[in-house]
Amino acid sequence: MVDKIKIENLSCYYNKKCVLESLNLNVVKNEILGVIGPANSGKTTFLRTLNRMNDFDITYSRKGSVYLDGDNIFDIDAENLRRRVGMLFAMPIPLPMSIYDNITYAPKRLGLVTKKVDLENMVESVLRDSSLWDEVKDRLGASAMKMSGGQQQRLCIARVLAINPEVILFDEPCSGLDPISTAKVEELMVELKEKYTIVLVTNNVKQASRVSDRTAFFLMGKLIEVDKTDKLFVSPKEKETEDYITGRFG
Repeated sequence: MVDKIKIENLSCYYNKKCVLESLNLNVVKNEILGVIGPANSGKTTFLRTLNRMNDFDITYSRKGSVYLDGDNIFDIDAENLRRRVGMLFAMPIPLPMSIYDNITYAPKRLGLVTKKVDLENMVESVLRDSSLWDEVKDRLGASAMKMSGGQQQRLCIARVLAINPEVILFDEPCSGLDPISTAKVEELMVELKEKYTIVLVTNNVKQASRVSDRTAFFLMGKLIEVDKTDKLFVSPKEKETEDYITGRFG
């Protein structure tokens, strides 16, 4: 197993208040790492640090190092980092334009794809990879705002794939979706790990148990335990982990 991301002694603060303390954790290439824990446990702060989204918050500060393929992400140009580490948010936010333009907007702006035929091939490829092609291939010029919530979320996944990232961060990607749409996104994540490394933050413990290869449990800003998912859910080492996954608290 090869580490794609390595976190060393990472501590994060908002207004100098510590919300994530001395985190040491690795993310293996082509795995889905699930991150679970109650509210205010540091999960989203951790996720947003991995592609430096927290840089936009003037109250945020941090100590420690995060390495992507051996390179410290805090020494990498932030825009280049976000091309390598894409992020999907809890609520789908399609751009107010066509399905086709939603996907081609970022690649064209970044100069990744310029020829029309290459754009068309890329659109088909990422829509197939996001399990959406068959549903929208005949209406690529239609507004993305008219799609269902589940389709919009898969469109947002396609939009992330269009910039050809190495890592995809999922922040509660199914929180607003119905069970059928949730199942489609979960199936998609399992398929995508063949090409990408995935970090999934979820409040849905059952979702983590279904799709994650390993699961990390955070509590009050600390990593309590990380292990293979089937092992952690069956025989956790720490009582706090057992209490959380069995619903005794959180």
